[in-house]
Amino acid sequence: MVLDSLLAGIMLFSSFALRTPNVEPNPDDYEFSIGVGHDNFYFNRQWERELGEKYIDDLFWVKFDNGYYFKPEYMNKESHEIKYAKIDWRRSWKGISAGATTRSTNDELNEYETFASLGWDTKKTYWDELVEVEFSVDGYLPPDENGESSVENLEYENEFKISWKLTDRVRLYNLGEIAKLKGREHYRGTVSYTHLTLPTNREV
Repeated sequence: MVLDSLLAGIMLFSSFALRTPNVEPNPDDYEFSIGVGHDNFYFNRQWERELGEKYIDDLFWVKFDNGYYFKPEYMNKESHEIKYAKIDWRRSWKGISAGATTRSTNDELNEYETFASLGWDTKKTYWDELVEVEFSVDGYLPPDENGESSVENLEYENEFKISWKLTDRVRLYNLGEIAKLKGREHYRGTVSYTHLTLPTNREV
């Protein structure tokens, strides 16, 4: 019973993309991704080659939300030179959260600053759970080098996922991401991959 409750809702996922490089001559670009996801935690590692350069990107977070939203996160995205550890701590209500974020300011992860942040997320299903749509927005207002916060410093993460049910345990996903973090903008196009939901019931 304890094992079943821990496995409930856990999904394993992977994807592979191959594309022609934007600048020739270079070998083909590729991206291979694996991970495990749950409503309360997420881990993803990606191996990528772009314009002949190889990168490894990691993202890990844990989330608690019972009216008080608490989310530690670690990101090391070599492909975009973004690395940080942070904690979102907010008050939440019906998918909306507002409060503050404490985030590292250097690659050694030993210096931190705290600033205002807010977010909104939603999930809806259609056609008897055949299609599932998820959308999330997070906004951050970190200070500049003078310690001043203004709308010009606004950072954001916008993500969407649309999935189609193939079987009771396998879904096909399309996703997209637009973000500006630590002064760097990055965009991620739609990627298709499969989620395998682990079984949680044993037959006797």
